[in-house]
Amino acid sequence: MSDMERKGDKERHISHSQINMLLKCGIQYQFRYINGIVAPPSASLVRGKCGHKTLEKNFRQKIESKTDLPVEEIKDTFSDEWEKSKYEIVWKKKEIGDLSPAKAGGVFKDSGIALVGKFHENLSPLIQPVAVEDKFEIHFEGNHPKLIGFIDREDEGGEIGEVKFVGKSPSANDAQSDIQLTIYDLGYRTKHGKPPKKLKKQYAVNTKEPKTVVQEVGCRDDATINRLMWRIQAAMTALDKGVFLPAPAGSWWCGENWCGYWDRCNYRP
Repeated sequence: MSDMERKGDKERHISHSQINMLLKCGIQYQFRYINGIVAPPSASLVRGKCGHKTLEKNFRQKIESKTDLPVEEIKDTFSDEWEKSKYEIVWKKKEIGDLSPAKAGGVFKDSGIALVGKFHENLSPLIQPVAVEDKFEIHFEGNHPKLIGFIDREDEGGEIGEVKFVGKSPSANDAQSDIQLTIYDLGYRTKHGKPPKKLKKQYAVNTKEPKTVVQEVGCRDDATINRLMWRIQAAMTALDKGVFLPAPAGSWWCGENWCGYWDRCNYRP
């Protein structure tokens, strides 16, 4: 869920997901946030959303209990979340293949159950959260919208944790170059008046045998924070001027299997 879709924030604001979409493809941003057309999610996106909700349930109660839920309860929670969300899916060719929607749905559900189970067994015991989906706001000078975000998880010792459900192992420098983690870092500083001790990306990877991967880095340096601010400024300028440029020709994200607005886009290849 994007930050704009969360309820209760009626002031002008922007989020990481909006900035990322705007700078990757302004036409996609225009469809979503100017015209209000919400693209239906892919099966992979729904699986990730259900996985996040499942782990969030465990980590919210663990703040007080200090104890993880049983793994079978975690798997049952994912199953329930999937059954509630599966009807949102619009199947992509690369996801459904030659299967019927019902059979493809079963494959994705089973893989999601395996992923949350593997994450819960491998990584949950190592995590003691102090906050989950913790909101922050960053205000800018001038008539710019505020930046709103929700840190996935804050752990003991001033550590930030972000969970991803992915189809392949991440690149070695994924956490180091992740702009979302940079925004979390900035949001943490805004809330607490000091940088976090550590930034962590924790992955549940849908390989033949599900696995988990952890990448940990220190807080962002000043140069990285400054580059983020330049990126935000570029997004703000584009919004102020109403400039919405299409994705560069040949971009991997400009394709039928990746963009939910492909069928209605006049700028596609």
